[in-house]
Amino acid sequence: MSIIKTASMIVVLTLIGRLLGFFRNVYVNSLYGTSEASDAFYTAVTIPQTLFLVVPGAINAVLIPTMRGLMEKEERTGALYNKMLTIVFAAFLAMAVLGVVFAREIAWLMGAQENTLEMTADMLRWMWPSAVFIGLAGLWSSVCNAHQHFFTPTLGTVTNGALVIASMYLLVPLYGPDGLAMATTLGYLAAMLPMLPTLRRFGYRQHLSFAWKEDEALRSMGERVVPILIGAVVSQATTFLERGFANGLGPGNVSALANANQIVQMPMAIFVGAFTLPLFPLLASHVKRGEMDQMKQILQKGLAYLLILLLPVTAGLILYADPIVRLAFQRGEFGELSVALTAWALPFYGLGLYGMAARDLITRAFYALDNTRTPVVIGVIGIAVYAGANWLLIPWLGHGGIALGTAVSALFQAVLLFGLLWRKVGAPVSRSFVWTALRTLAACGVMSGGILLADAWLSALPLWLYLPLGVTGGALLYFAALSALREPLVVELVQKLRRRSTPAQNR
Repeated sequence: MSIIKTASMIVVLTLIGRLLGFFRNVYVNSLYGTSEASDAFYTAVTIPQTLFLVVPGAINAVLIPTMRGLMEKEERTGALYNKMLTIVFAAFLAMAVLGVVFAREIAWLMGAQENTLEMTADMLRWMWPSAVFIGLAGLWSSVCNAHQHFFTPTLGTVTNGALVIASMYLLVPLYGPDGLAMATTLGYLAAMLPMLPTLRRFGYRQHLSFAWKEDEALRSMGERVVPILIGAVVSQATTFLERGFANGLGPGNVSALANANQIVQMPMAIFVGAFTLPLFPLLASHVKRGEMDQMKQILQKGLAYLLILLLPVTAGLILYADPIVRLAFQRGEFGELSVALTAWALPFYGLGLYGMAARDLITRAFYALDNTRTPVVIGVIGIAVYAGANWLLIPWLGHGGIALGTAVSALFQAVLLFGLLWRKVGAPVSRSFVWTALRTLAACGVMSGGILLADAWLSALPLWLYLPLGVTGGALLYFAALSALREPLVVELVQKLRRRSTPAQNR
């Protein structure tokens, strides 16, 4: 399957999964708005959400290059898988037990205030068992990806969202806010189950193996996984710091930031996941074969596609922040104050979209090069930048300063990683990438101008019609401008679509 086909499949499934996650947030907001209960839930759910972001990526980064190397030599990978299964299961079971025991202390460390501390701790106790499911899902998705299979791991986001929503509707009326936590754990169980038949099809069986001694592949992975895990935790440390900063600003700020971040994470998950998942095995394979020029070409194409896709999204989040929040969440207990708090943070998060995407993709390039230390160092620097930005911006922008600090830190890390990769392998991109960036900026300018001009007429329409028409019109104007500027990636995509729409007999 080509990169474009794979990316398209991932986009569709991820979009469905993210929409289900979005509807979950709509349900929570309609029940609790930006209240103490929603603050407690969004504080507690940070743990499984962070694990779900960190663990699959960390296992992916060490296991895929190792398995691809074994496959290149036509060696069997089953024994390595069973050893990894044992390690992952034992490690995450221990983590879950400790998390349940020390739930109150963890809630306090995450900044939960006295009025929400016990509620947050209770939710954490229900959520910690999901760590085991997340660890296994991370292992299984990595094995599937190593075999160039991306469907069932991505399908897990759909089953996760569907079961969470169904469980919330059943459990919240019976158990109150704790029902949200129970449903969250059941959702992560649903995320891992679709991969079991795929693993059996690839010949993997679920057996524990403790034969770890003198295993060169396992030893090599162990040396690399520690800095990768540290780097992954470091990259997510800003989420925990964010909860601490926001809890200190008063009720409602944690929920507002979580809602704004939910909106921003939708394009991040769809487009970044669509390209980093299929590109990483290719980057690793080219590095293993010493084909550095091909590796850089793939990296440039990924960075260019992300730029073309995410820059107009950033502009849209800035121009349509208030109507997006109103259409998404304003119902039930989510009133005008909740809208104002969430809409204030959304544009600031949006400014960091491309920085976060580029940072994650360039980090994968370092992992493909078996360099796991550099991203860790840059991540630590990023935390310092984030904390400093918050210290400077919160007095001026309130919780919007926290969101802007996230964007500043992500952009700073992306630039540093890009420069260090340049030093290691030579220029990661060619001059054509600069022209793509200029065309993209010009097209975004055309799109923004068109939206502002049309807003005088469209704003008189009902919100449910105003926003879709504005977004659709802006997107059409943007891609029309890129086509008029003869952007090669857009021209290539249009030609592929035309070939598909042409009947076979006429080809």
